[in-house]
Amino acid sequence: MKPFRSSLILSVALLGATVAWAQFGGLDLGKLKKGLDTAKDAGKVLKGVTGIGPEEERNMGEAVALELIGKYGGLVRDDDIMQRVNLVGRTLGRYSDRPQLNWRFAVLDSDTINAFSAPDGYVFITKALYDQAPTDDLLAAILAHEIAHITGKHALNIVARNDAFGALTKQVSERSGTTRNIEGTLRQLNLSTDLILKTLLEKGFDPQTEYAADLTGHNLARTCGYAPGGLRAVLVHLQETGADAHKTFSTHPPLAERIKRLPDEPAPAPAAPDAKDQPAGEAK
Repeated sequence: MKPFRSSLILSVALLGATVAWAQFGGLDLGKLKKGLDTAKDAGKVLKGVTGIGPEEERNMGEAVALELIGKYGGLVRDDDIMQRVNLVGRTLGRYSDRPQLNWRFAVLDSDTINAFSAPDGYVFITKALYDQAPTDDLLAAILAHEIAHITGKHALNIVARNDAFGALTKQVSERSGTTRNIEGTLRQLNLSTDLILKTLLEKGFDPQTEYAADLTGHNLARTCGYAPGGLRAVLVHLQETGADAHKTFSTHPPLAERIKRLPDEPAPAPAAPDAKDQPAGEAK
């Protein structure tokens, strides 16, 4: 392991990257849902919202995260898996363009090969895709792509550009009265959640946005000491194995096009075999 990467992993570990499956990145899912419900109270909802600030992003992220968890089989109940994705993911998040976010990573119990991101630092990878990343170099490449969507505020930009959201924002700003502000803000939250979920699950980001996330993620993984050819290796492997197109990055551009646009770099070294799987006398 490279010294730079060792120091990064150690520093992130000391920050508490280890988490149990029941606590998604240190955030209890029950409390997350309760927080959304509490946001309906007058004291918790912003008044006179103008644009998308940290509070709006936080609420959107929580709402989208809960929807994704429910749609894709819940979280994988494996402490080692959750610990690994948060260790690698938080290393990347700390050296991303938005290190101040409370980055949270989890594996969804789904046989669909895909990954998702939600505003405010939520990153998900399905179990089927996680199984295609036996080394940290490959896992980091996948997570870094999703981190790039969040640092680039790609989902938030879609919401902000939406005419209906802009009209709601103006109404909330102009109207007086706590009740109207609360109702308007909740409508904003519902609309923004629907827009983001439709993008993630149905339409997908436009191809240029995905290619940009590939490149930004590639650079982030390399900055943190992971092999730069990780994402290309994952995509090539999926292409070579003939993964079901309906279950593989269904909202992303074609694998061949993504591969063509990435630097032609060697694949990372394969995972070393476990000592317990080696013949007696050959374990190192």
